[in-house]
Amino acid sequence: MKILIISQWYDPEPTFKGQLFAEELVRRGHDVQVLTGFPNYPTGTLYPGWTMRIFHREVVRGVRVLRVPLFPSHDSSARNRVLNYASFALSAAVGALFLPRPDVAYVYHPPATAALPALVLALVKDVPFVYDVQDLWPDSLEATGMVSDHRVLGAVAWGMRRLYAAATRVVVLSPGMRTLLGGRGTPEGKTDVIYNWAYESDLGTNRDSTGVAVTTRPAELPDAFTVTFAGNLGTAQGLDVVLDAAEILRDDPGVAFVIVGTGLEEARLKQSAVDRGLEGVTFLPRRPVTEIGPILDASDALLVHLVDEPLFRVTIPSKTQAYLLTGRPVLMGVAGDASELVERAGAGLTFPSGDASALADRVRLLRTMSPEARAEFGARGRLFYDEMLSLRSGAAAFERTFERARPLRPWRLAVKRGADAAGSAAALVALALPIAGLAVAASRALGTPVLFRQERPGRHGEPFEMVKFRTMNDARGPDGDLLPDGERLTRFGSFLRSTSLDELPSLVNVLRGDMSFVGPRPLLMRYTRWFTAGERRRLDVRPGVTGLAQVSGRNTTPWDDRLALDVDYVRGLSLRRDLCLLVATLARVTRRSGVVVDAESIMQNLDDERRDREARS
Repeated sequence: MKILIISQWYDPEPTFKGQLFAEELVRRGHDVQVLTGFPNYPTGTLYPGWTMRIFHREVVRGVRVLRVPLFPSHDSSARNRVLNYASFALSAAVGALFLPRPDVAYVYHPPATAALPALVLALVKDVPFVYDVQDLWPDSLEATGMVSDHRVLGAVAWGMRRLYAAATRVVVLSPGMRTLLGGRGTPEGKTDVIYNWAYESDLGTNRDSTGVAVTTRPAELPDAFTVTFAGNLGTAQGLDVVLDAAEILRDDPGVAFVIVGTGLEEARLKQSAVDRGLEGVTFLPRRPVTEIGPILDASDALLVHLVDEPLFRVTIPSKTQAYLLTGRPVLMGVAGDASELVERAGAGLTFPSGDASALADRVRLLRTMSPEARAEFGARGRLFYDEMLSLRSGAAAFERTFERARPLRPWRLAVKRGADAAGSAAALVALALPIAGLAVAASRALGTPVLFRQERPGRHGEPFEMVKFRTMNDARGPDGDLLPDGERLTRFGSFLRSTSLDELPSLVNVLRGDMSFVGPRPLLMRYTRWFTAGERRRLDVRPGVTGLAQVSGRNTTPWDDRLALDVDYVRGLSLRRDLCLLVATLARVTRRSGVVVDAESIMQNLDDERRDREARS
């Protein structure tokens, strides 16, 4: 697969989805091209040895990289930040046009402006794109104080909704973030959760065969049970909780807290520790990721903490993965997804954000545990990282997402939708009289209402109301329950089903955009949970009035084969194929081939079949 990575930041700048990610995709057999800017983050000045020019092409360990010019900046000036983002977006949008057409584009967010090249590629070269949301806009813009004007924030929120809608698939870093985007209109079926990974080449490598760290304890660490926090020292981290916990543990000289890093709160925290006479707290200067490993390895526990804000409940701080990889017990003070991840991994203890007493209690508990019990926390964390969070597992998940996005080319879908709208409108006009006549006949045969309405899963599994002509009466047994379908199916209803005339009202669903003329048939809502991960691809497109499975056996095809045909249709999506399937459908309807008016009489329901299979396994 030809994959284009679009990211404003790339190695040698610090970024999670940089060279390691690209190299892993190359190792998995893909042709990877990177579109990025000249390195200037996080200082805002061009890295030594680099000169800005229109285009800079290079090949880095098998990865082709195109760098485009931008306005380098990373200070607190909103004007300069806008220039930085906008300059990259515009020059990358031009640069993208000079690259070979990829099968799929990947966009790393933030900033949201990095999506502009992908939008241009979608418009000009019909390229689907995957949008990787690492940071929620406008929430983070408001939380960091970068933007405070509510009109601007409202405009950004509107733009983000449009961007999520334009993306072929969306990737987020936590389940909570997927739920949150779902509440903002992005279908959860369109969104994949793929956890970030750590800088694996720089962390967790100094271990013996049993996983125990072999790094020499740095002399700057205190000779005590050491709890280390490493990272940005900002207001969001709420590190007063560390000082408060240290004060609670003041009488225990065997416990020490180490704070590694820098940030806006550094000076105030240091002064507060001095004023309070907290000898058990040590501040160390910021270390690059290549040098932090020995400190993490030598610590007895590693601390993550953020203040309790709604935005942070769906955030998993990046240090979490690094701590798990390091194989040390984790103390997690971030509510929501981050705490759930540590509990799921069995990698440490959690405590309420901002609760210094609880933090002190957890430290005491860890300290009283045997070294073997603490090592078990670390081992479980390391194993969980390898299986669920590693670069290898993350790249494999992205590969599956790219594969799902690949056939969903924007122009192809737009033309298909246009043909559906025009065709259904024309058909409704042309067939108005026959449809009215069938409605009258249905009314006389079955009474009112003449239409059957039922909720079915649409694109991305979003429910819609499907309409058809009624074919069954409402006869009930002595217990008041409806009789089986076969006993309620009338002679007139059998005629409608055998001729597929009961489907004519579904033209309204096609006109509204709920359905397409061709696509996987919309099954019952209760069936959706029984789809395998691969079978869920049938939900990537609008359901159809007819489809590949219908012309390949209609209702006589076993469920496994029918769903496999649906997925095959999505993988090979093309307008030409749709036309062929429409012709084949008309031929089968004319011949009444494969007609089964009561499908339940010859096949189990999908949920019953798979429930039985699950019970047998």
